[in-house]
Amino acid sequence: MPERVRRPSAFAWLAVVTTAVALLLVTVGGAVRATDSGLACPTWPGCFAAGDFVPPLQLNVWLEHSHRLLAGVVALLIAAQLVWVLVRHRDRRDLVWPVAVAAVAVLAQAALGALVVLELLRAELVTAHLGMGMLVVGCLVVVAVRATLPPRTQPIDAGCRRLARTAAAVAGLTLVQILVGGHVTGIGAGLAFVGRAPYLGVFSVAPVDTPQTAFNVAHRLLAAALVVAVAALVIEARRGGARGWLLRLPRLAAALVGVQIVLGVANLASRLSFVTVIPHLAVASWLWAALVATAALAARLPATPASAAAPVAAAPEAVPAR
Repeated sequence: MPERVRRPSAFAWLAVVTTAVALLLVTVGGAVRATDSGLACPTWPGCFAAGDFVPPLQLNVWLEHSHRLLAGVVALLIAAQLVWVLVRHRDRRDLVWPVAVAAVAVLAQAALGALVVLELLRAELVTAHLGMGMLVVGCLVVVAVRATLPPRTQPIDAGCRRLARTAAAVAGLTLVQILVGGHVTGIGAGLAFVGRAPYLGVFSVAPVDTPQTAFNVAHRLLAAALVVAVAALVIEARRGGARGWLLRLPRLAAALVGVQIVLGVANLASRLSFVTVIPHLAVASWLWAALVATAALAARLPATPASAAAPVAAAPEAVPAR
């Protein structure tokens, strides 16, 4: 008779919902950038004045304003997580630390958001704002994975440890790629080779004579490196006998990389239409989340196929945080 599968705890659901809202926030932020709405609300925290939280019904204004409101929702959800773990799970350091880091990071992101507006979308600040957002998402993904599983009481074996390290390394490369891509947008380098080289400049690596061309080339070279890295991750997962989510997540990452390549070319063909720019950033955040989840899960579940086959939220032996 099959074992009864435990349902995700209330805290696990909170962690998953918070992660989903944070990913939505990244997408809305991409819409703000793609539609040049970053300065539609010229003051902070209100839109046109310090206390102006109900601005006029204009698309650009409400894109920017909804981005701020959604950021407030994420901050409140993270605050709820922090209170929850400090009151009920203070002994779960594996939960306390990532929630605490997320809480600090979301405050830093809010401060950077204010500076972005006050400094008129300075590229370096916009890139830092994006990076802090990715840090928040990464912490929340770790919390969501760990909240559904019991604390680790035994060392993981060599195969699972290797998979976790590989996934963490590929996630780090993805984060660098996201930051470089964000800076490409910030300095207007997305079309640096369009019109100067054949095939929309997709295969061009020279001349590198300006910061715009340098970051453009770096972004595309990192994309090529990421294709190889994610393929290596999938191969390692398969060779290690991973099943279930330990194999699905790397495969999902590989699929998302393929989607990103298509969207990247579409960005060039459409000359950075918001129709392709917005999903390009959204899919990048999903890729980052999938890789962080792979690393977090590999560091929690045994490497044997039988136990790795259990979905993250359905490990029969789990006693999740409640």
